[in-house]
Amino acid sequence: MRNVRCKYLGGIAGCLLAGSAGADGFIDDSLTTLRYSQFYWKENDGGGVGPTRDEWVQGAQFSFSSGWYADVLGMDYSYGLADDLNIGSDANSITNLEADDSVQSPHGLAKPIEAYLRSHLKGDAGDLVLGGGKKVRRYAQYFDDATRILPAATLGADADYRQDGLNLRYSHIKAFSPRNENGWGDDLTNFRGETIDNLQLFALGYQLPFGSRLLAEYAESKDYLRAASLKVEHSIDLGVGRLLDFYVTNGMQQDAGDLFEFNGVPGIYRAETSHDARYIDLSAKYKTANYYLGMTYNKVRGDDFDRVFFSKDHGAWNSSAKLFYFFGAEDEEMFKLMGGTNFSAIGVPQLRLDVHYAFSDHAAGYDGFSRREFQSLFQYNFDGLLRGLSLVWLHNEFHTKGQPDGIERAAASRGPAGIITHNAERFYLNYVYTF
Repeated sequence: MRNVRCKYLGGIAGCLLAGSAGADGFIDDSLTTLRYSQFYWKENDGGGVGPTRDEWVQGAQFSFSSGWYADVLGMDYSYGLADDLNIGSDANSITNLEADDSVQSPHGLAKPIEAYLRSHLKGDAGDLVLGGGKKVRRYAQYFDDATRILPAATLGADADYRQDGLNLRYSHIKAFSPRNENGWGDDLTNFRGETIDNLQLFALGYQLPFGSRLLAEYAESKDYLRAASLKVEHSIDLGVGRLLDFYVTNGMQQDAGDLFEFNGVPGIYRAETSHDARYIDLSAKYKTANYYLGMTYNKVRGDDFDRVFFSKDHGAWNSSAKLFYFFGAEDEEMFKLMGGTNFSAIGVPQLRLDVHYAFSDHAAGYDGFSRREFQSLFQYNFDGLLRGLSLVWLHNEFHTKGQPDGIERAAASRGPAGIITHNAERFYLNYVYTF
């Protein structure tokens, strides 16, 4: 891994020298930002099973994204620092940083988040961007989580092709840099510590002639887990800035080889002779310039939809049922009501509120099962002299109840779709200065 790191950093240095030699687009079209953040999270288990947190942390991230040198070469580089301001004495979990001797004594973070070279080929046949290195990657099936004081990132190579309404993407990932740990990148492993050679991601997006959009993805961590989804989106323009948005998604995840833990993972996953989980996700949303209202429905069948591509993966799911945790137990049906508005009507367009309420009342193998989540998100983006400053307050209540029936389930799952209760108050302060 050290040789890979040196190779990419050496290439970046060469690219910088080339840019300084008079490549106008490389510097003139670049974007340089400095972000300073403070997060304060107060969380508890609501009398159930879940984490207790009381963490106040700060972080800074410098980011440079170049334009194109000779319309062919570019680079992205980002470096982040983070440490704690205060960790409460009653906390038994920390998530923005990594605990050292105790939760109250965490490690600080200092690491490159992105170090990435890219090349651009453009012609009548379309646009092709090739790249390699460390970066924050985002797919529907998998994404590097960016909700902590510093984001996660992955090491690998990518291709992105675009022509008219067609978009094809591919990523080959070899290592992972957790959001709350230092280091260049860790090997991908299963929960037994065995190495997973790679994670491959394939995505297709296509604008259909009648206004709908097709999105298809396939992902596989070698000899461990595969997942796929097919999504169709469609919007109806009602005029005067009003829209009706619809989508339907069908997806699955399956075991993909001998590295899968068929014997289960104590405290997380039950034993399975095979793993095959599927889901259908439906959504309808009414939107205007200032507010929206909508609802979604999700149904899981087969096994629990809760597996991740490697042990340190934070979990993604191309579904409205991927909330604070997953509404993903076998046979679980989730309904979610959602709405949001800015406050332009009272002269405060910088203030925004988004809320949702999700519920389900059945899952295979549990007696007395129910799951509920309520979330509100207030955001205020300053303007004028304080432009770049934002404040966010997230309030979340996630409650799951149920006892194993002793027939289909011998023990309660504590995985992403398990019996978990988590109440959270999260406050975010971010200031982004653009050079």
